[in-house]
Amino acid sequence: MLQRMKHFSALSLILMIVLTLAACGQNNKTNSASNQQRPSASLAASEIPSSSSSASDNPASGPLTIQDARGELKLEKVPSRIVAMDFSFTDMLVSLGVQPVGIADDGSADLFMDTVKEKLGTYTSVGSRYEPNIELISSLQPDLIIADINKHGAALDQLGQIAPVLVLDDFQADYDQMLKNFDIIAKAVDKEQEAVARLTQHNALVKDTQEKLSASGLTVLPAVVNPKGFFGHSDHSYTGSIVKLLGFTDPLANETSYPELTLEQLSELNPQSLFLMPTADVTIVNEWEKNPLWSKLDAVADNRVFTVERRNWSLSRGLLGSEQIMADIAANLGK
Repeated sequence: MLQRMKHFSALSLILMIVLTLAACGQNNKTNSASNQQRPSASLAASEIPSSSSSASDNPASGPLTIQDARGELKLEKVPSRIVAMDFSFTDMLVSLGVQPVGIADDGSADLFMDTVKEKLGTYTSVGSRYEPNIELISSLQPDLIIADINKHGAALDQLGQIAPVLVLDDFQADYDQMLKNFDIIAKAVDKEQEAVARLTQHNALVKDTQEKLSASGLTVLPAVVNPKGFFGHSDHSYTGSIVKLLGFTDPLANETSYPELTLEQLSELNPQSLFLMPTADVTIVNEWEKNPLWSKLDAVADNRVFTVERRNWSLSRGLLGSEQIMADIAANLGK
């Protein structure tokens, strides 16, 4: 009897060990299956293409509060899909390493200056800067639209129904305002540290250019010329204020940024140097050249009339644009 009980106990013990091992084996299988699922989920996440327009390495950061031309703009997160409504905003974004998904480029990528093109990735044209395609902008699903308070004033309400709109004073901005706009955009895309580094580089270039031009002391007038008109850029304008920054005098003492001038008015100003930004192969200057008043201008008599790219001097009102203006002036009027 005792021997049977011992035998039964031994069988019971063996059965318990077997059941325990089976249970442990089942747990190991469950854990193994769970571990196999996690890498596959992680892989799926890594395979989702990241937007080339990502404005920050930490897109979850936020919210942000930015002061723009209309007041206070609140962003719940750092934007990653940005539509730039002008060439100037594109200049500033690519200077910070940010790629916009849409740009109002007047339907032509040729209007971008070369240094912007080199930094610019794939984007969708959203039409004219003055008449953007609202439906196309909406289809891009932006989380930020950068617009000008002057050019886009009539469209701001429509744009605001699509995404938050960062409104800047751009078209009438001088050089100092451009730098402020650059800082505002840098904050909106969470690139303030990058902006500080880029501005340090920019300021060194400004100082170097000023030193190269320190002995010039000329009156210098930049102007956009088209087939019908001559539009001087005063020192209240972006281009004219850079002329002033470099130590020259802009003879156009006018609070208006881009006043239209007649040949008679230009003759009274009599600039010692002209930088012309033509919009076409044939402009009003071709007609003026037949008039004796043109040949009597100091700039003409001293061979200081220079033709420069409008896309560099007038359209790309950012760090890259201003640096190209300085390079062109130094090349033509430097020591």
